[in-house]
Amino acid sequence: MRDYVIALSGEAGQGLNTIGDMLALSLFRNGYCIFTDKSYHSRIRGGEYIYRIRVSDTPLFSMRQEFDLIVSLSKSTTLSQLEYFDHKTTLIFDSDSEHVTTEEAGFEMNVMNFPFKTIAKEAGEPRAQNVVALGAILALFKVKMEIPSQLIEEVFSGKDEVIKSNLEALERGYNLELSLEIPEIDANEHNYYLVNGTEGTGLGAIAAGCRFLAAYPMTPGTGVMNFLASRAEKYGIVVEQAEDEIAAVNMVIGGSFAGARSLVTTSGGGFALMQEGISLAAMTETPLVMVDAQRPAPATGLPTRTAQEDLLFVVHAGHGEFPKYVVAPRTPKDAFELTEKAFYIADKYQIPAIILLTESLVDSSATVEAPIHKEEFLQRFVVEGGDQYRRFEITENGVSPRAIPGGKAPVRVDSDEHDEEGYITENLEIRKMMVQKRMKKMEGLLGELTAPAKFNLDAPLILIGWGDSWGAIDEFATGRNDVGYVHYTEVFPIDPSIKQELEGKRLVSVEGNFTGQFASLLRSETGLNVEHIGRYDGRPVSANWIEKTLQEEGII
Repeated sequence: MRDYVIALSGEAGQGLNTIGDMLALSLFRNGYCIFTDKSYHSRIRGGEYIYRIRVSDTPLFSMRQEFDLIVSLSKSTTLSQLEYFDHKTTLIFDSDSEHVTTEEAGFEMNVMNFPFKTIAKEAGEPRAQNVVALGAILALFKVKMEIPSQLIEEVFSGKDEVIKSNLEALERGYNLELSLEIPEIDANEHNYYLVNGTEGTGLGAIAAGCRFLAAYPMTPGTGVMNFLASRAEKYGIVVEQAEDEIAAVNMVIGGSFAGARSLVTTSGGGFALMQEGISLAAMTETPLVMVDAQRPAPATGLPTRTAQEDLLFVVHAGHGEFPKYVVAPRTPKDAFELTEKAFYIADKYQIPAIILLTESLVDSSATVEAPIHKEEFLQRFVVEGGDQYRRFEITENGVSPRAIPGGKAPVRVDSDEHDEEGYITENLEIRKMMVQKRMKKMEGLLGELTAPAKFNLDAPLILIGWGDSWGAIDEFATGRNDVGYVHYTEVFPIDPSIKQELEGKRLVSVEGNFTGQFASLLRSETGLNVEHIGRYDGRPVSANWIEKTLQEEGII
């Protein structure tokens, strides 16, 4: 595998997100495989903003920490990234701006400077310095200039003078010669898509037939809400920005009760406010689909950073005991497919289904194959019913017939315990039967699970992972004889039969948290002894980090 990591470094408000997207998309359309991520502070202007792009000839799903090339528009953000420099890193900066010196860095740096601002001013748009840099990088990778030219015309559509000056800045950037050696990375025609986790989740919801979304904005879950809102008219989706998270979850329960596939999106703090609603959905056996896009906590934490800290909270969400289904996608493709499945499972078993994303996944774009849409996931499991209809009928599999209010069947529900017809009861025998009925669904749920990803289980050391840590774990383990892995996307319930395959191995979980939450969950379900290494500084897990940490802990 050959790869090259490019970083655009500056401050929020300098247009780095727009230019980063253009750079990534131009490289992708030229035939390269791309993985991107972003590091930024939770402010509108100023503060660190780093847009990283990993270019390769095969799809990758994690970021390599060390930069090969960093284009800096801000001295302060360059200083914050020095830990990711090595002897191969080249720093490019604007010759008209202040830059990091060797003395400040503490080591010799490979540096190049160009008058980006002056060139942009000569092109007629002083703010287009990043477009000049865009052209220089794309020329280095031999990307056809018509590709970024078309993107500029799309981004600035209707602003003819702006388009003209930016195209001039782009061409001048192409004419700059970056005398750098880069690996020969093949660029070929392909049938891949460049998708981020937000888009994957949103498209999965659309494909599943979602017709109502309610949410209160909370980074990083807001992206899914915005994605569906921007397509609401096209796909017949009602999107409501609620006054708070409590209102949002109850609106979605109402939408689902009325028969519409419905979704609520949030992050950990908002999810905390939704606990009573989750239990309401469980007691009324109303399908509920939720997105929790995780970020470092507790409290407000780090709103724009990544973590895997909500797993046990989500698995044990809501007061009382009831079944639920929890998924954590590995990739944007997984996000599509598991979102579809979450709607299906929620409908089939009339339970809460929770999609655990991370900031890293929702903000990262990856080169993926086309997601697979399954028509079976559109099944609604709704009956017409009649005069003898019993909403909470005790059945062999625990799933009662579900009718929609307003039809032929009288539909009675209540948040209190109830009998089969939906009437409130304090009969303790009925209470016992209703608890057993609801929990019986767990048996069916186990049969719905897809096996976790497995690699090299003959190795003495097996890494355990879940969610979007897969790309880093897979990259680290591939090519090694002494390491294998088991990696989960359906994280609850867990099939305990995995114990038979893992007994006698040294098991180490790799997670974006301090305590090893999935290790605890797997241990409680299987009795397996699972050690743990965790990253909890707000940065995503990478193959480099895994190797370094395992060495520091004396595990390898």
